[in-house]
Amino acid sequence: MSDGEEAVRFLDILTTASSVARARGADAVAAAHLLEAIDVLTGASKPDDIGASVSPLGHRRPELSAEPAVRELTQRWFARLGGTPEASLDADALTELRTEIETLVRS
Repeated sequence: MSDGEEAVRFLDILTTASSVARARGADAVAAAHLLEAIDVLTGASKPDDIGASVSPLGHRRPELSAEPAVRELTQRWFARLGGTPEASLDADALTELRTEIETLVRS
């Protein structure tokens, strides 16, 4: 995110990560999906870079969940941001969140 760009809504990160996970055919949202979502929302990658999505038509799929570490991180950040769906992350907060997510990916 460069100067002058809008902040990224936390809810947009979560919903985009869910879309990425579904496109990947995952059963749960993982930290890597959060990173991909941030990249799409900040323009570092294009939605097309995610790849072909898996159509739910003709495929009975269980509800998508989140890995425990991802769930803990999102709950903590949601509380930190005041518990409002409209909460946004400025460049500094987004960098901090990305660093935490990258740590999860490596663990």
